[in-house]
Amino acid sequence: MEASPVVIESSAAAIPETASLGLRFANLIIDRIASMVVVFVISFAYGFALVASGSEIEEDFGTGMELVLALGSTFLYYAACESIFGRTLGKLITGTKVIDENGAKPSFLRALARTVCRFIPFEPFSFFGSEQRGWHDSITRTWVVKCR
Repeated sequence: MEASPVVIESSAAAIPETASLGLRFANLIIDRIASMVVVFVISFAYGFALVASGSEIEEDFGTGMELVLALGSTFLYYAACESIFGRTLGKLITGTKVIDENGAKPSFLRALARTVCRFIPFEPFSFFGSEQRGWHDSITRTWVVKCR
């Protein structure tokens, strides 16, 4: 028999049981690997397109394009996955999802804001507070909750 989940009251709705720090850490590791794969695939496709067009890769890379591709791919991975599916690959594997204060998937702008907040210096240390929520959660009023 399954125990009923712990419910956290927010100003708008009841939030289901939040994910543990262990699950959140697993999400981080899986999502970092997945976002690196996305960066690799997009960079490879970009390099292939350059070669196919007859351009020299050495001339085009080194202009900051690597940084643009890496950041853009990371933003795309997190913001698109969280706004469309409510979860990233890491959350899918660990059985968690992102919700807003109404219990719904976050909007694209809210998911994008979560992604921007992930780049705040020392943001990973924000999980060691009393709430054990990261700044990318608290600032955007989102929660990562168990869904199985």
